[in-house]
Amino acid sequence: MARRIERTATIIRGVGAASLAAAAVLCASLLGTTVAFADRDSPQFHRGACEGSYPGWLRGVVDGYHDLSPSAVKDPSIVLQMVPTPEELTSADERLGYGEGLKEGFRLGVSYGVELGRAARTAESDAEAMGQMTARFQAFVQEHCGDLLAALDWDRTFMNTDERSTVATLNEAQLAMHLAATANQLAISAEKMAQEAQEAQAKGDLPAALKFRATVQSSAQMSASFAQMARSHAAAGREEAVQAIIDAEAAAERAKKAVDGAGG
Repeated sequence: MARRIERTATIIRGVGAASLAAAAVLCASLLGTTVAFADRDSPQFHRGACEGSYPGWLRGVVDGYHDLSPSAVKDPSIVLQMVPTPEELTSADERLGYGEGLKEGFRLGVSYGVELGRAARTAESDAEAMGQMTARFQAFVQEHCGDLLAALDWDRTFMNTDERSTVATLNEAQLAMHLAATANQLAISAEKMAQEAQEAQAKGDLPAALKFRATVQSSAQMSASFAQMARSHAAAGREEAVQAIIDAEAAAERAKKAVDGAGG
């Protein structure tokens, strides 16, 4: 089923003889540079960059979550070896732009995905850094997409060389990862409130203890709900969403234990 990438927005050539040869190389180099700049200014290049941005972002988020591409920030071109260019992109400018979109989306997505993984597994994550990566990605999309409608078939745009992952499956996987992160944050809240309930109970403040217990129970229920939603998205996200399920279920289990630890 064809989908449009724009929804995630409300998506990159004798001495005399030697001298002549050197001059020829120099001219060719200058000409190549001129052509490259011209290509990057063409509507086809911008369309390609627009089309490649969201797939690159997804590949980066998923890999960052799994801590698979730590060098991507310094060398995002590694994504070009991982993600094939869609065959339907026949224009040279559009294919060049697609590669640029992949690289920039991937670079930003990896940084975001690393923090998302921390948010799904630990009590420490940098929400500000995640916001900055999101803002930079949105700015790139706006620069190259503008009013363009960059349409790709999500189910046929492959995100790895063995063609098992697509834009559609990675989109589902990253949704599962976000749900796992939310489940974990709710579990953390439940654990903190359980500690508060224990301390209030120890002080003999029963009303406060009851209030904290109710909060623990609510947080645990929501954590379990988000874990269930993560499982539903992971089914479509395939193997790349497995870790998100593990993280979400671990969070829900911790929240459940927090309810028991709150007493009552």
